[in-house]
Amino acid sequence: MQTLGDPRAHFWRVIKMAKACEVDLSTALDEDKIDIVAYADMITGCRGCTQVEKCDRLLAEREHVDQAPDYCVNRETFAELRQA
Repeated sequence: MQTLGDPRAHFWRVIKMAKACEVDLSTALDEDKIDIVAYADMITGCRGCTQVEKCDRLLAEREHVDQAPDYCVNRETFAELRQA
């Protein structure tokens, strides 16, 4: 079983990936495009990721991405929020 990563580190990782995908999670919350439970689930899902090093390298190398990488548990959510 995968041990969950540090909540604070993954909170910031989700924020960074959202920004790279041109998604503003604060606005999405304010506009009810996502609720706090779904937001928390995004962070928890990220905490279970086994590709953290790849993700951190990607975020360090690129300011923007067309979409979250295939391995990202939040890929579909970011894509949906970007379209909303």
